[in-house]
Amino acid sequence: MMIQKQIKLALFQLGLLMLIASLDVHAQTDADPVQPQLQTHERVYQVELIIFARPEVNPQEHWPTDVKLNYPENLVSLKTENDPNGFSLLPANERTLNPQAATLARSGTYTLLYHQAWRQPIYARKTHIFISGGKSVGGHQELEGSISLSVGQYLKIQTNLWLSQFAAPGANVAENWPDLPSLPFTDNTLSDKNQDYLIKRIVKISEARSMRSNEVHYIDHPLLGIVIKIIPYEAGIKTN
Repeated sequence: MMIQKQIKLALFQLGLLMLIASLDVHAQTDADPVQPQLQTHERVYQVELIIFARPEVNPQEHWPTDVKLNYPENLVSLKTENDPNGFSLLPANERTLNPQAATLARSGTYTLLYHQAWRQPIYARKTHIFISGGKSVGGHQELEGSISLSVGQYLKIQTNLWLSQFAAPGANVAENWPDLPSLPFTDNTLSDKNQDYLIKRIVKISEARSMRSNEVHYIDHPLLGIVIKIIPYEAGIKTN
């Protein structure tokens, strides 16, 4: 039995490595500067973000229950309508990572939770962006939280995400998990009435990463994979 588990783990890790390689990932460390001409420059970028769930390799792994879940102040919601100030979701045909997202969705191993692209100014101070995706349960979604983007000598991303596993109504949940924060940009009175759910597990993903522009970057986690690409945007110039 132990040998079979080791073989399954090895095959899973090999498959993930092959998938990451197909994403043409260029960097995973904090030591990579943005291109020299962009250093310390605040400007408009096109941001594309993919978040996918990975199958559990070790279902018995213990996750802390004392996680702190909160949304930062000055949170920005991405809009579906076009806004000249930015933070508007782009149509699917303007995304550059559609082939990679399709590969994940077809894999049968990974679950695509989020894939969107938008344009926004990125400043030295952090801009906090609301993120949610996956299945909806009781007024919440599997993936919730925010990411923060900033630029100085480096482009930087900070994740403040949590992945919730919900239990079926009436299930016996042994551990005591915190309540999920009320969703921002939502009528909380109506949302609270719809919160009919049981939480089996919450895992928080808090990672900081410096990164290059124009390259695909990957943030790894035992339960999640995060793929992000940030491209300097010039109005009237097609990005790629």
